[in-house]
Amino acid sequence: MSRSLSLPRVLTAAGLVALASCGGTTAATPPPQSAAPPSPAGTAATTPPTAPTMPRSVESLVDVVPSDAVLVASVPQAGALLAGAPVVQEALVQELAAVLARQPGVSPDLARDVTASLDGAIVFVGGEASQGGAVWALLGHGCAAARFRDGAPVERLLKELPRETGEDGAFALRDDKDRVFAHGEWLAEARVALLCARPEPLARALRVAGQREASFRSSALFQAERAKDPWLALDLHRMSSGGATAPEPGSRLFLALPMSQGAPGLRVELAALGPEYPRLGAVLAATDHGAMAKLPSGALVALGLSLQRSPGKTVSDVLGAFNGLAGGPVAAAAAGALAEVGLELGDVDRALGGEAAIGIYRDPKHKLAFAGGERDAALRHNAVLIAIATADAAAQKKVFDAVAAHMKRTSKKVRTRPGWVSDDLDDHNELRAESRQGFVLIGAGDRSFLAQVAARFGKDKESLAASPSFAEARARAKAPSHLEMYLDRQTFAGLLEGAAAASFGALGASPTLLSLTLAPSDRGLELALGGQGGVEILGTSAALAVYGVRRYLASAKTAEAKNTIGAIARSAVGAFERAAGSQKNVPPSSRHLCKSANPVPAAVPRGARYTPSSSPGQDFNQGDDTSGWRCLQFNLAMSAYYQYDYRAGSGYKGPARGGPDPGKDGFEVSAEGDLDGDGTTSLFTRTGKIVNGKLVLSPQIFIAEEME
Repeated sequence: MSRSLSLPRVLTAAGLVALASCGGTTAATPPPQSAAPPSPAGTAATTPPTAPTMPRSVESLVDVVPSDAVLVASVPQAGALLAGAPVVQEALVQELAAVLARQPGVSPDLARDVTASLDGAIVFVGGEASQGGAVWALLGHGCAAARFRDGAPVERLLKELPRETGEDGAFALRDDKDRVFAHGEWLAEARVALLCARPEPLARALRVAGQREASFRSSALFQAERAKDPWLALDLHRMSSGGATAPEPGSRLFLALPMSQGAPGLRVELAALGPEYPRLGAVLAATDHGAMAKLPSGALVALGLSLQRSPGKTVSDVLGAFNGLAGGPVAAAAAGALAEVGLELGDVDRALGGEAAIGIYRDPKHKLAFAGGERDAALRHNAVLIAIATADAAAQKKVFDAVAAHMKRTSKKVRTRPGWVSDDLDDHNELRAESRQGFVLIGAGDRSFLAQVAARFGKDKESLAASPSFAEARARAKAPSHLEMYLDRQTFAGLLEGAAAASFGALGASPTLLSLTLAPSDRGLELALGGQGGVEILGTSAALAVYGVRRYLASAKTAEAKNTIGAIARSAVGAFERAAGSQKNVPPSSRHLCKSANPVPAAVPRGARYTPSSSPGQDFNQGDDTSGWRCLQFNLAMSAYYQYDYRAGSGYKGPARGGPDPGKDGFEVSAEGDLDGDGTTSLFTRTGKIVNGKLVLSPQIFIAEEME
């Protein structure tokens, strides 16, 4: 069996398959049996790993998870979650069906039937794997469970996979070296599949399903009100590897995508407890983020940050909250740095207001691109504007003038005038600061575009507050918070092109605003993040990630083509020079290139690798001293995604697709591929031509349909 179905991949795929599933109403199951007395939470069972009597029903997939699990990820139904993201859903279905379809004997149709029938999934790691350190080490103890609307495709799949079968639906999967790497159980009546890395956690999960051991419902990590939503729970303390800096007991992360009126939101709860975690909630108060509303409209992303000190607290107290992370007194270090400028922390405390806002902008005349050489252009034509509210005009002037004077002394590129300072950066970019009534503006980015953005700050008719989408989003955030994040996906989508724009646009155009609130904890960092539209951020990330990962993988494969045709072209030059050395009495115009070779492989691979044969007379072993691959003395032992060809004198591929024609005294090396298997091929060529008795290579590679 292929190693592509190793357990970590299976566990990852199980979670993603749930996201890719079509959803629907969960099939009804018989009522649960009365539970046996639960075992204490956090205590692993010591019963030998023999399979108990199979449970006939499983009310919820949570009911197969032990109470002491340290990691649980659940997607009970994914249809509603991805209803607004069909592009992402379809992409995930295709990718995951492809994983199954690569297994020997599994047809693409069967793989898709299994994927489409999935009704929910859960991935978990029991407490016996805690204190394990690395996440991949934890997954080595993990399990995945999945419920299916139709059990028939699963049963057909189990018949096709290389496995050992036992009693009551038990099986073990083997790898290509005939080693067992995963253990599973098919609960046919419940239509639930269980898969674990080891037999012990599988036996535990079956005991939990049979109500002979407490389930995750009794864990402090479980939130019953979120059980029907997609959620993730982590025990950060027990997942840590221990040590002085490990999170203390009670440290946890819970993430949910609550469904409300058919629209998924976002809820994140984090408790990172211990002396090294900043107690920000004890020194910072919430604010209403009025500075954020004054940012110019058109921001792709806008952030509002609270700088409001709690009663009796100062900037020194806020900095002191980070002492544990920094390993020393942060306020003292900041005071030392300010002293070099001629300031004190008290000056900053008097000048600083209660909030700051950050806006990220993109010049609408320049689209965003992620491909090839366009990635560098994607980093240009941007601007970031930071607005820091101030509380005392005299203190504001003192601090600003001192910093500007220090910059002027330390850099020859700095330009200043009253209330304004600028430092030139590379590639037409600029760093600038400006002192205004009630605010200090700090900006960085494209010089001319940044100036336009800064000029619009605070102008009511050109502000975010005047934007209907921002007003709609802010109306949902009724309470003060410590941080707000606004994402205008409609503006973002308008800057994208091609496949990226299609993926992004499929997620809808409504705005997103999330709010983060800190708890006034003296044990560490405790926070809650929530808001409508959170899943759109995740979906947006997924859409761009699917697109970006595909581009990245395709780019990695195209590197194979570029490198290989470069090597073949150099071999052609070497062969020509060897022939010239043995033909000293032959006029330069009569010296010859190696004659054409047979393409390898004979047909262009379609979305798959081809491994060349090493047998005599096959593939790169074809030809003789004056023709083909043997004349070139070129060989490729590794598998390849492309068909490689060498043609001399005529029959070139490139000219028909806009590439160069080296003529009768030249040659063309080509790589032709079909990475996505859709029948449309990419083509890479490099040419050479005999000029005055010398073989001259083209300086560039010609490329047609690079990512096909």
